[in-house]
Amino acid sequence: MADKIIMPQLGESIAEGTLVKWLKAVGDSVKKDENVLLISTDKVEAEIPSPCAGVLQSIAVKEGETVLVGTVLGMIGAAGEAIQTSPPAPLHQVERGVAPVSAPSPLGGEGRGEVPQSNRFLSPLVKKIASENQVACSTLENLPGTGRDGRLTKNDLLAHLEHKPVVATTPLSKPVSTMRRVIMENMLASRKTSAHVTTFFEIDYTNIDRVRAAHKDRFKAEEGVALTYTTFLAAALCLALKRHPYINAEIKGDQILFKKDVHLGIAVSIEQPEPGLMVPVIRNADQMNLRGLARSISDLAARVRTKKIKPDELSGGSFTITNPGNYGAVTATPIINQPQVAILGVGQIKKQPVVLEHESGDVIAIRNRGWLALSFDHRLIDGATADIFMADLKQTLETWTANP
Repeated sequence: MADKIIMPQLGESIAEGTLVKWLKAVGDSVKKDENVLLISTDKVEAEIPSPCAGVLQSIAVKEGETVLVGTVLGMIGAAGEAIQTSPPAPLHQVERGVAPVSAPSPLGGEGRGEVPQSNRFLSPLVKKIASENQVACSTLENLPGTGRDGRLTKNDLLAHLEHKPVVATTPLSKPVSTMRRVIMENMLASRKTSAHVTTFFEIDYTNIDRVRAAHKDRFKAEEGVALTYTTFLAAALCLALKRHPYINAEIKGDQILFKKDVHLGIAVSIEQPEPGLMVPVIRNADQMNLRGLARSISDLAARVRTKKIKPDELSGGSFTITNPGNYGAVTATPIINQPQVAILGVGQIKKQPVVLEHESGDVIAIRNRGWLALSFDHRLIDGATADIFMADLKQTLETWTANP
């Protein structure tokens, strides 16, 4: 029985991808998890591994085609099975979805923010950069490429643009990118799906500051990564989520699916090819200590920003944490990452004057404090349930004494 090679979803906001190159030919033997093709989206390029060991039986999508997530790209069969030398019978529409493409301009639309219509194969990422920077079709045709078979890569185009003279231009309009369009759709779908409510708790990070001050230098030397507030938040979240199953759950029709493990999504900001967010997932985060969480957070963030993240690392989360406080936000009301039922927003952590009760009377002290915001799906989570969870999380953070 042959296995399907499926176009994966490279991130929560991606709906389609372009098949750049087959790395194997029909009839070639492949190992399980051996890369068989290269695909590209507006956000990332990735090599896709074989789902099993065997022989590449057929290719259903040609190089250069753009298709929807979930499309069958080809088939892997057992060694010894008959090789399909012609394309397979037409697949079901859900399995063979060609992504919609906006109508091209006759001459490439230079100066109007449209996609240049080069005769050379260009990935969606390269097309997007070329469109935003008004690169002429003739330039795209003649630029040397360092990719496979001379393909023009993002770095090739960016290197060219670094040396391109800057000229004054009028404000441009451009079509909404695939990434931004899907983000728009996902945000609206989440608001329509979930009954969003947000609760806010202020956290005193004094005890965590003591632990960080005592261990951060040794931790950095031993692990090669920083001992950040996010690491402590992730660890405290895992403890609290295990004690409050309704927060680590999913609604499926008329059923509530309680997740056995904590698969923690960490929102990571990106700037290229345009500003946005990707949410890599730490699998089984509840089974990690502070050191394991710190390494995982640093590794995933770095690979997201260098476009080296794997497709299966961008989905399957059971709870998400996002940190607008990195940019100075006091707090926020984040939108739930479907199909999850809650998301935690982390506000800026800064020194504040605080009134403390003392046996000799009230005193004013300086403490590092910040707000946490839990947006939750009121269809499943009642206000009391959310607040009890947040009170537990607050207690866990404010009484932290464990050393890394």
